[in-house]
Amino acid sequence: MHDLLTDPVIPAARGADSVSVSLPALYAALVADEVDSFPGLAAHQAQAWYQFLSQLGALALRAAGREKPPADEHAWRESIRALTPECAATAWSLAAADPERPAFMQPPTARIAEFSEYASTPDMLDIPVTAKNHDRKQARAAAGAPHHWLYALVTLQTTQGYSGGGNYGVARMNGGYASRVLVDRRPGPRWGPRILRAVRMLPARRGDTLKRAGGNLFRAEGGLALLWLERWDDDEGIDVGGLDPWFIEICRRLRLTAGGAGEIRALRRPSKRARTAAQALEGNLADPWTPLKRAEASALTVRPGGFDYRLAQRILLRRNEFLPPLALADIEGERERDSEIHMAVTVRGQGKTEGLYERIIPLPRSIAEQLAADPDSDDGDEPRPLAALSEEMVGQAGAARRVLRRAMLVYLQGPEAPDFQDKRADPVTARYDRAVDERFFERLFSAAENGFDAAGKAWRMFLRVQAERLARETWESAAAPSVRREKARVASEAVLYGGLRRQLPGAFAPDGNDEEKAA
Repeated sequence: MHDLLTDPVIPAARGADSVSVSLPALYAALVADEVDSFPGLAAHQAQAWYQFLSQLGALALRAAGREKPPADEHAWRESIRALTPECAATAWSLAAADPERPAFMQPPTARIAEFSEYASTPDMLDIPVTAKNHDRKQARAAAGAPHHWLYALVTLQTTQGYSGGGNYGVARMNGGYASRVLVDRRPGPRWGPRILRAVRMLPARRGDTLKRAGGNLFRAEGGLALLWLERWDDDEGIDVGGLDPWFIEICRRLRLTAGGAGEIRALRRPSKRARTAAQALEGNLADPWTPLKRAEASALTVRPGGFDYRLAQRILLRRNEFLPPLALADIEGERERDSEIHMAVTVRGQGKTEGLYERIIPLPRSIAEQLAADPDSDDGDEPRPLAALSEEMVGQAGAARRVLRRAMLVYLQGPEAPDFQDKRADPVTARYDRAVDERFFERLFSAAENGFDAAGKAWRMFLRVQAERLARETWESAAAPSVRREKARVASEAVLYGGLRRQLPGAFAPDGNDEEKAA
């Protein structure tokens, strides 16, 4: 039922029009750049859907022996079918009547009697934790269409973490409460060019992927690619050594069933172990979109707050700390045009969802070479002028922030022995962080194009102006101890300007045009 190879299950929008297509027809539309969006795809599901389409597209072309993505639906159907030659009749169906045959993202089982009802709506199957039923209501998709089940199933099986006994997570994350991370390079936000770039990038970097993985982590040829094809009756995990490096995993033992009126329900049987036996690797599976921490040899775990400028700078430029994702490396013809870096993650916590975070960083062609990952260099010691400047800029931003915070606490508490653990200045420093975050990479890349010395001075002036602006707003609007208001203001000004002059040399323009020069 709802065979993705033949049935029009997936709605794809182009302009104001939307048409439902099969999976092969979707790939043909992506090649023709005819897809603007996917109606019904939730924001937090977009990352999983993109990674799934990219991995499946690359696997299908490799299985069919094709070097270039075909433009017609029939060729894509045969390429995808080549991944499941013995079970194509059910392996791409959302619901299969025979539980001993694989269904899409659902492994075959001979013990269906031990399954129990898990979800009656697709949002119950999805990954956001909604136990308290506050912001995002539970079981609200009562009339969920097949594509809603499709998106929820892909998101759960490829990005979910540990969520209680018998519910283990995917292997491409560092621990059960971590998250699968996407750090990607793309030509723009449109789905077609993004998928085509990824489908070209994966085979171009396959050798580098195997090299990063080490000699025995994956099989270079003949590895298992689709984990839902394997029977899952016992609780033994699948050995990573038998997998293809682009394998599409599943983490839960699920079966979807269809009732007489066509309604879908999900059944589940808990497991005693994770499906992929890779816990000791801590997410270090050479995933092309995952930054790796060198010291721990583990996947990056993003904390609440997401990809602020400090974390993004570390991922992209601090090569002694992070091994950047292979997805950032140039592929043929890419250096001649501008692109952008896309970072995304749904941050998970223990029994809660901490938020969806995305960041888009425009990447001018003139500096792409300095940011792109070098697949042939793995020592992390290569000197990079842009990296050195970015470290200096981050340090100066942090120094100015500390000065601003001290000055605000002196004003808000009074100058006599202020408590610097007080949190009353946090809203001011949060606004400062946002101002810096908005301009950091723009200023950094401008420095690479226009000269480091002039750009460095402009950056220090920008930081000084932002700190001074926020301080003035606080002096004028926030209440200080009434008896010592003027004294507190004078003391706060002394802390602010004295600290900024020490920390940001050259940030005060002699001609007085500070605001204009720092804009």
